Amino acid sequence: ETGALILDTRNNGDFYKGFIPQSINIGINGDFAPWVGALIADVKQPIILITELGKEEETVTRLSRVGFDNLVGHLEGGFESWKKADKEVDTVNRINAEEFKARVKIGESKIIDIRKETEYSAEHVDEAFSKPLANINSWIKDIDPKEHFFMHCAGGYRSMIAASILQARGFRNFTEIEGGFNAIAKTDIPRTDFVCQSKMQ
Repeated sequence: ETGALILDTRNNGDFYKGFIPQSINIGINGDFAPWVGALIADVKQPIILITELGKEEETVTRLSRVGFDNLVGHLEGGFESWKKADKEVDTVNRINAEEFKARVKIGESKIIDIRKETEYSAEHVDEAFSKPLANINSWIKDIDPKEHFFMHCAGGYRSMIAASILQARGFRNFTEIEGGFNAIAKTDIPRTDFVCQSKMQ
């Protein structure tokens, strides 16, 4: 009714297993304030908070420090209370690096790396596209909803933010990689530091 954004600040490892549909996940235990500022942008945007129990005040304080104080409130009892009320729950399709290795076909599968361009340039999965999270509002419109893609960041924090934004906007044909590039690098999936300009955002 208020047009509020549902901001879920739980850990990405909890978020993907179940969340209120249309929620955006920006975890309190990461670069919280900078990503809220970069991705929500409008400080007047009404926000409803879903937090870990006991983290409500800290979340409100950290939001107000960066100018976001149009808070409608927080969900009493957190996500668990939503679940217990038998309300609709959404999930993110997340797999680990070993499953990714088993399913990916380099050169055929589409892989989106949402780390910064500098991280991508240092090393990335062979044939991956560089589409930094900070630019999601510009590259999201180029996604073909019929084409499946794998998506990762460095450790899972940023890719879950991206996954929640994509799903809130109706894109569901993707698989997010748990542990991100840090986990992928421990497998023998081909990696390179060669930067092909056609793969850049």
